[in-house]
Amino acid sequence: MAAAGGKSSASRIRQIRLGLAICAGLFALWWIVEFVTYAGRTSGFDAFDFLFVLLIGAAAWLLYQAWQARCPQCGNPFFVNSSLPAWVHFSTQCPYCGADLSDAQAGGG
Repeated sequence: MAAAGGKSSASRIRQIRLGLAICAGLFALWWIVEFVTYAGRTSGFDAFDFLFVLLIGAAAWLLYQAWQARCPQCGNPFFVNSSLPAWVHFSTQCPYCGADLSDAQAGGG
């Protein structure tokens, strides 16, 4: 039973990492489009600004999910570690026990 919970936790962590990477890519794309189209803007608000609000909302939800994510092996926070300079990391290894996400997948099946 613990292995199944660990496997689902590892897949959840992978989904959060993928979602954050997609949000970063979409933010970069939004910034480029906003920069290119800003010169011809006649009003202060357009559809791209609305997309930015949606993108920030999705990123905030994913960051909250990352804050709540726990390591399937040791149970400590997976993305958050106060001993790191930025307090977060984007690695595939737990900062506390060193468990790798690929090991959690191989051990579950």
